[in-house]
Amino acid sequence: MGRGPGKHRLHDAWWTVILFAAIVAAILVTTVSFTGTLRPHVAVTLTSERSGLVMDAGAKVMLRGVQVGRVRQIDSNHGASLELEIDPDQIRYIPANVEAQISATTAFGAKFVDLVIPPTPSRARLAAGAVLHSKNVSTEINTVFENVVDLLNMIDPLKLNAVLSAVAEGVRGQGERIGQATTDLNQVLQALNARRDTLRQNWRSLRDFSNTYDAAARDILTILDAASTTSTTVVDHARSLDSLLLNVIGLADTGTNLLANNRESLTTSINILEPTTNLLFKYNPEYTCLLQGTKWYLDNGGYAAWGGADGRTLQLDVALLLGNDPYVFPDNLPLVAARGGPGGAPGCGSLPDATKNFPVRQLVTDTGWGTGLDIRPNPGIGHPCWADYLPVTRAVPQPPSVRPCLPGPAIGPNPGGPPYGAALYGPGGVPLWPGVPPAPTEPAPIPEPLAPQQETETPSP
Repeated sequence: MGRGPGKHRLHDAWWTVILFAAIVAAILVTTVSFTGTLRPHVAVTLTSERSGLVMDAGAKVMLRGVQVGRVRQIDSNHGASLELEIDPDQIRYIPANVEAQISATTAFGAKFVDLVIPPTPSRARLAAGAVLHSKNVSTEINTVFENVVDLLNMIDPLKLNAVLSAVAEGVRGQGERIGQATTDLNQVLQALNARRDTLRQNWRSLRDFSNTYDAAARDILTILDAASTTSTTVVDHARSLDSLLLNVIGLADTGTNLLANNRESLTTSINILEPTTNLLFKYNPEYTCLLQGTKWYLDNGGYAAWGGADGRTLQLDVALLLGNDPYVFPDNLPLVAARGGPGGAPGCGSLPDATKNFPVRQLVTDTGWGTGLDIRPNPGIGHPCWADYLPVTRAVPQPPSVRPCLPGPAIGPNPGGPPYGAALYGPGGVPLWPGVPPAPTEPAPIPEPLAPQQETETPSP
C-alpha cells in the first residue's frame, strides 16, 4: 500500500534508535530503582576495626530483626568505615545513642549491620552525619579455614607423619597413666576453680605490679645505664682492682696472724674494760650536756678568759703555789658517792646553760669533803721532792732523777706537834703526842628523875 498525499512516515532507522533508547531508559530506571539512588535516606557512618571478609555494599542494616537501611559504601583504608543509608521513616525508632555490631546470619553467611538499642536509650533520635562505633565483628569460619590451610601448606607431610608416628609410639600402652594424669589434672582444675576469686585478685595485683614497674621503667633504665658505666670503669681498672684484692688478702692474712697471736690479750683487755665501759654507760646522760655546756661557756666568755677564739692563742696565768701533800694509800682513796640527778641518778645539774638552770633543784653530794684535812690551815714546809724523766729521752738514755718525798703530812708550824685533824688520844685516853693535855674525864651520867606516883582512891565499902 502506497503512501497517500499529506502523510509522513518515519524512517526505519529512527524506529531502531527509539527502541534502543527505550531499552537504555528501562535499564537505567531498573538500576536506579534497584540501587535506591533516588530513594531518600539518612546518611550515617559506622567505624570498625574491620568489616569482615563477607561484607559488600548493599548489605542490610537491621534493627530488632527489621531492615531499616542498607550499606552504601565500604572504605577499608584505615580499619573499616561503612556509609549507611537509613530509611527516613525508621529514624524515629532509632535513639541517638544506638550501638552497632557486625554480625552474620550463619557461619558462612554474609555480614549485616545489627543496630542494638542500649539499656537506657536517649530521647534524641539518630541524625544525619552521626558516627557509630561497632562493638565487635564476628569471626568467619572461612577465615579460620583459610588460616588453617595456610598453616598446612607450610608443613611437610613426611615430617608431620614422622612426628605423629613418634607421638603414637610414645603414648601406646600409656592409656592408664594418661587417664590418671587427666584425673589428677581435673582435681587440680577443681581446686583452682574453688580459688578463682583469689586467682583473679592475684592477676589484678600483678597488673598493679606491672603498672608500678612500667612507671619506674625509665628510672630502671637509667640505673642500668649507670651500672654499665660502673662496669666499664671496673674493666678499665682491672689491674688496679687485682692489685687491691691482693693487698687486701695480704692485709687479712697479717691481721689474722696478729689477732691469733694476741687473742688472749685482746680478750683480757676487753674483760678489763668492762667496769670502765659500765661506768661510762652509767654516766652517759651527762656527756651531751657536758659538751653543750662547754660550748656555751666558750661562747659566753670562755674564749675571752682563756683565749683560743682565733684558733692559735691561749692565755694562761702561771704562779708558784704551796706544795700539796703526797698521795697516801689508802687514806686518800676518793669517795665516789655523789648523786647529782633526780632520784640519785646521774644528771646534768645546771648544764648546758647555767643561767637558765640556777639554782640546781637537787644536789646531793657525798665525796668525803669536810671529814678530814681538806684545806690545811697550818701551811708548813713543802716536801723537797721531784722527778726528772727527761734524761731517758737522750741519744744515750740515762736513768731518771727521782727524789722521793718525805713520808707523812707536811711539817706544821710547831715541829713535833700533831698534824691538823690527827687523833690526839689512843685507847683509854692515852695522849699520842707530846705536850697534849690529859684526856678529859667523861662527866657522870645524870640520873633520870623518878616518875611521880599516882594516888589511887580506895572504894568505900
